[in-house]
Amino acid sequence: MLQTSSPNDTEKHVHRQMNVWGSGGAHTTYFKVIDEVIIDLFNRPIDEQPKGILDMGCGNGAFIEHIFNIIDQQTLRGKLLDEHPLLLVGADFNKAALKVTRANLIKADIWAKVIWGDIGRPDLLASDLKEDYSIELHDLLNVRTFLDHNRIWEAPKKAYDFNSESSGAFASKGKRLPNNNVEASLFEHLQKWKPYVEKFGLLIIELHTIDPKLTANSLGKTAATAYDATHGYSDQYILEVDVFKAVAKEAGLYPDEHHFAKFPDSELATVSINLLKGRQ
Repeated sequence: MLQTSSPNDTEKHVHRQMNVWGSGGAHTTYFKVIDEVIIDLFNRPIDEQPKGILDMGCGNGAFIEHIFNIIDQQTLRGKLLDEHPLLLVGADFNKAALKVTRANLIKADIWAKVIWGDIGRPDLLASDLKEDYSIELHDLLNVRTFLDHNRIWEAPKKAYDFNSESSGAFASKGKRLPNNNVEASLFEHLQKWKPYVEKFGLLIIELHTIDPKLTANSLGKTAATAYDATHGYSDQYILEVDVFKAVAKEAGLYPDEHHFAKFPDSELATVSINLLKGRQ
């Protein structure tokens, strides 16, 4: 898995157009839970609301379109869009996704900035937004779907004294990764985002693994075997729900339990929805 450095390079770890097509359809299952979070945030007093939305890994634009329609039709902000326009930004690492997003949003008559961005470089994204559009990243609600586990692997830059609680198995370029390093890498990744999301939050749908003992005792009742295989062979890093939340807390981003959901709602959960924020 090789890091690319510009929008002109092609991702080497995933067939992005196929990924966009498949995941865009799967997202609709979880949108009802997302709706509750969006309605809550954009029904608050206007000075307590985000100025807009940034969808990192915008895929085919379906998430942006859905969120805009919810805000427009079901919130206080939707009644005030003339006085308080909604800033919409779609960012993606891949040109194919940006092309699909632009086309779909134009077709839906939704105005949005669609720009190149790397989930591993929120500082660069923030700089580009400010320089090119006078938009502050920390003024936006950051959202993303099934993306953080799909980031290009970065080994942790420091050593940490916490011990991994994950039962998963992980690799990069065919080399086994210690679970401590996988959690430490996620910790450093979320720390990069903390300055930009601690105010209004990071609304995230994420994929997870489960303990293999649970999988063995639940054959035919969980897709965990397929997820572990496909994601393991393509260098992706799906941690258990509780492990993911614990690492986020270590990074200073705390899940809002009022806006938490997991699917299925049991120990077999392989998908979660979290609103991560700094404590205020």
